[in-house]
Amino acid sequence: MKFPLCHVIFEITQECNLSCLYCYNYWRGKGHIAQQYEFKSAQKTLKRILNIFDLVHITFTGGEPFLAEGFSELILKCRLKGKGVTVISNGTVAAEPDYRILSMMGVTLFEFPLHSDNPAIHDKMTNSVGSFNKVIESIGCLQELKTDVCVVCVLTKLNIESLRDTLHFAQQLGVRRFMLARFNIGGRGIENSEMLLPSLEQLKSAFRIADCFAQKNKMKITANVCVPECIIDPSDYPHIPVSSCGSDFLKKPVTIDSSGNVRFCNHSPVKAGNIFSESMDSIFNSEYARSWKNDCPPYCSGCKSWDICHGGCRAASEQLYGSLNHEDPIIGLLKRDYLKNSPAD
Repeated sequence: MKFPLCHVIFEITQECNLSCLYCYNYWRGKGHIAQQYEFKSAQKTLKRILNIFDLVHITFTGGEPFLAEGFSELILKCRLKGKGVTVISNGTVAAEPDYRILSMMGVTLFEFPLHSDNPAIHDKMTNSVGSFNKVIESIGCLQELKTDVCVVCVLTKLNIESLRDTLHFAQQLGVRRFMLARFNIGGRGIENSEMLLPSLEQLKSAFRIADCFAQKNKMKITANVCVPECIIDPSDYPHIPVSSCGSDFLKKPVTIDSSGNVRFCNHSPVKAGNIFSESMDSIFNSEYARSWKNDCPPYCSGCKSWDICHGGCRAASEQLYGSLNHEDPIIGLLKRDYLKNSPAD
């Protein structure tokens, strides 16, 4: 019997052609070296994933997946097995023929960054001049192919004031899905946090703008980077689904890299195990796995929202503090004295 995990994020390569200021990938932080990609290793790992999990969907990401040798071959393998496929890309590497091939294979969704309607702001955040134009070209290609696109806007101090214009711009491009991703500290973003972290009021204002836009327009807007409820109260933004960090790993995508290492979140730097050397039962029932549910940071102790909120992004706590037993770094960085409600109320 296959292990009942229905969705996997397959992190096929850690290589990337951009140097985004906000990049949360742990290997982009100081003291880390990106793992070198090997096609045979990725093939072997994907075969193992398809054999041991009762998968419905697989999301390919990186790094930048279009840099990986044999990328389309790996996707074809999934499609021949009847699995749904999403591709997360920075939108600057692939061209129309690449998108056409993957669309013909049945890739159902592509996710690209769109940080502003202003090319200069977008390019500053990606640290790459011309990246904006390439993303717009990629969106246009997929619109022509009638393949669904979701754009992801990372909310930072650099772009948050242009969110309203960015939403209208995305709508004009024909985009129907828009993901708000508040700046989540990690990777290269750690050293750039002072430059990037918006104020609490800026963040709340951005969510109000997005909520109002979602109410009035035919665009699905989601906030997929979990936020502590003492920072952003989801009930204040009824038209935007806001994610929370759950501890039931069977109900959310688990990340697996091309060497078979398992991480319980793509933001987490901690390897929970390896699909070649350990059983899934041992990985998913390990002391580390249990700590995702049982370790409650002292700051969150007694909070009525803990069972849903879990203190925000646990993986960000791992990246910055090396422990799950700490609340999301955004709470301290935005200064608790300015929070509207105490989490212990």
